[in-house]
Amino acid sequence: MAIGTSQAAHDLNRAQATIQALPALAGRVSLLYLALYLHFGFFNLVNLWLQETGSQPNEIALLTAIPLILRLITVAPFAAWCGRRGLVRTAIGATAMAAAMVILTLPMATSPLLRIAVFLVFAIAWDQIPVMVEVYAVMAVRSRGLDYGRLRVWGSIGWIASGLIAGALVDWLGILSLPMLIAAFLLLTVAVTPFLPNDRLLVREPPGETSGWRELVSDRPLIAGLVAASLLMGSNGVLMSFSAIQWQGQGFSAFTIGVLNGIGVATEIGAFVFGARLLGKRDPRLLMALAAGGQAVRFAIMATTPGLPMLVFAQLLQSFGAAGALLAPMLLIARRVPSRLVPNAQGLFAVLLGATLALVILGSGPLWGLGPAVAHLAMAALALLALPVLALCWHGKPIGNAAQQKVGDFDDRESLA
Repeated sequence: MAIGTSQAAHDLNRAQATIQALPALAGRVSLLYLALYLHFGFFNLVNLWLQETGSQPNEIALLTAIPLILRLITVAPFAAWCGRRGLVRTAIGATAMAAAMVILTLPMATSPLLRIAVFLVFAIAWDQIPVMVEVYAVMAVRSRGLDYGRLRVWGSIGWIASGLIAGALVDWLGILSLPMLIAAFLLLTVAVTPFLPNDRLLVREPPGETSGWRELVSDRPLIAGLVAASLLMGSNGVLMSFSAIQWQGQGFSAFTIGVLNGIGVATEIGAFVFGARLLGKRDPRLLMALAAGGQAVRFAIMATTPGLPMLVFAQLLQSFGAAGALLAPMLLIARRVPSRLVPNAQGLFAVLLGATLALVILGSGPLWGLGPAVAHLAMAALALLALPVLALCWHGKPIGNAAQQKVGDFDDRESLA
């Protein structure tokens, strides 16, 4: 027993030393986010590719829904399995490679059934990648006291760049080149993973065989926070589906619509860069509460069919949504969940987020049929629903008293200040 204990302590000391020898860990994780999001802009053009190759509207709608549906089934168990075995970094590279190889077969799928089959396999592989990247980032945050927002901001920068790159390359090479371009940019994520330290070095607790789901779900404040963040993200459903249609109907040009979308993403960058620093040691759920109010004001403005100046103001309010729905849940997981259960928590959040978005997007069509005012006010009400959810379960100790644990040389209560 003494020998085993000594060996475990020796392994832990080696892991600690290796972590401390990686001053560029923040840069590597930032590069991972940048590489991941550089292909997101190409997905906006997939429906154009499907239309060009003969897909009918009903088929396009089904293919678009497939990833949302599969996410509810595959992501949580896969994330938990990888976390228990210390395979998070490996999973990022493997699933990105698999997704790239599958998307290359899409041009060979010449019938609706074949295209559905390709999309099913692609979604199973691709859905894991963003979740695994978030898992890895939170592990890095806990191990070195990094600022999550300043890591994640590179994802938003990559997303903006991706939209510009995608449009330019497709204009140059043609829409039929889209699967090849998606595969090429997915391989950027594969190329980054060998430069990341193994996630076993980022976790103080050794990988185990127990799933920990009961332990995770018992943290009611955590679950309430993840549900609230899902509601805040889901409240964007009408905007995601119909904002361009509404703005075009008001007479705005495609360029102006693009600028409005760009303003929204730019405010997300500000939220990621400054959000955690401004929050300090306060509870991340405060960001969710502020986001509920900000989102409600934003959608109330949208319900009035505003002119351009008020539209710009409404887009600036997207910073509240980003802080509450994207930044806050990651900070909450980093502060309340032990490292060994971070993959489980990320998988659970992905399921909650996917289910909420799927339901809201499906319901956005009938809501829009009642008029823009009704649709946007319904989204304002959905955002405000996050407030009672948070209030019902505000108090409670983190799992295993996680806030008191020390990971590496950092106290988690101070690691994100």
